[in-house]
Amino acid sequence: MITGSLQNDALNVDRELVALLEKLSGRSRRKLSQEIARDLRRTQLKRIAAQKNPDGSPFTKRKARFITVQNGMKFLWRGELRNLKNWQFRKGRHGDMVTGFDIERSAVRSFYKRDIQRFIEVKKNRIRSRVKSKQTRMFKKLGSSRYMLAKATTDGAAVYFAPQVQRIAQVHQYGLKDRIRPNVEVQYPARQLLGFTPTDMQHIEYQIVSWLTKI
Repeated sequence: MITGSLQNDALNVDRELVALLEKLSGRSRRKLSQEIARDLRRTQLKRIAAQKNPDGSPFTKRKARFITVQNGMKFLWRGELRNLKNWQFRKGRHGDMVTGFDIERSAVRSFYKRDIQRFIEVKKNRIRSRVKSKQTRMFKKLGSSRYMLAKATTDGAAVYFAPQVQRIAQVHQYGLKDRIRPNVEVQYPARQLLGFTPTDMQHIEYQIVSWLTKI
């Protein structure tokens, strides 16, 4: 969770401004916090959509996805040479099977592996899948107004993720490990979803000064 206190030097707020803020009524501080939280939430969403960390560096890209394409297979089956294309392994009633388009028979055929005497040739390619750039943009869900929330109090403004997505957000924020299947654990690179940019800091100070000049 990102939490910025209006009375905290971590926001690089001048001590004189802090002293002036302390003299504001609770209602006035809350209204100022609401403005800061609203704008900070907007800039966080915009930055995530741009796939950038607070320091301006791009998010680490996803690893390339690969698809295995089975081109062809030749084998001896009960003394006969069979030639399949677009084949796949599957489970049959009595054991493992190979199913594919039998070129000589011009039809889809299935063969139990136990009946195959010898594999002569097996062709398959591992190709990189290509998807449109819009489809590769990460954090479409996390970077939406539905799951990024803003909160304002008399003492500070905060932007944070909704409870139902906080765990996965933390995994990406800090580059943690996550179990995607019972026996598969993945180490994710750190992608800082929430954080202050230099522009954010300048804008917050500007908001505070502007607010104080109104009173």
